Amino acid sequence: MLRYLQHFHTGGLLLLLALFSTPALAGPPPDKMLEAVTRDMVAALQQQHEAIQQDHRVLHGLIEDILLPHIDIITASRSVLGKHWRVASKQQKIRFIHAFRDLLVRFYSSALAEYLADHKITSDFITFLPLRESVDQKRLTVHAEVHPPKGENVAVSYRMRKTKKGWKIYDVAVAGISVLSTYRTTFASEIHQKGLEPFITSIEKRNAALLTAVENKAALVSKNP
Repeated sequence: MLRYLQHFHTGGLLLLLALFSTPALAGPPPDKMLEAVTRDMVAALQQQHEAIQQDHRVLHGLIEDILLPHIDIITASRSVLGKHWRVASKQQKIRFIHAFRDLLVRFYSSALAEYLADHKITSDFITFLPLRESVDQKRLTVHAEVHPPKGENVAVSYRMRKTKKGWKIYDVAVAGISVLSTYRTTFASEIHQKGLEPFITSIEKRNAALLTAVENKAALVSKNP
């Protein structure tokens, strides 16, 4: 499990790289879109490599500006909360959506930044496989293989939903392990122990702690170039 979770560091990249902005009905098939956006994001990561190592907030900014608008975060949030979504108040749902979004960005971007410190990512690190489903469907899965520097290739599946603004990703499975399912299991246990309101508050505090850690590290690096 740990070995696959290590690929979630790359998986965080995969989740974020696999987003796109061209309307689904007007553009190429989802797999071709993913290929194009992956090339663009890899280029940005290469150009900003040194800046990212100095301050992980640079990577946060790339994600916020380029990719986040194309995540179906509402569908993902509803899915990950499961039965608790139905009993949550409107305010709790809004807070959780923001908290879950921030948690994904800050955790995976920090993990990705650490990965980039020791690895170079090139455009051929992932191969998208031919579509197995019709693009006329409202939901489909795009399959790919990641080629890590060492070890065997890793299977990745992007679960996508067609929206009015185009195709959007709501889940990624790495080596058969769903990101949302993993979070759903963990969150369900925490909610059972704490209750929904304290659970949401704990995520908000966790996000604040992650942000503070990034800010402290950036300040330390700036003092010791």
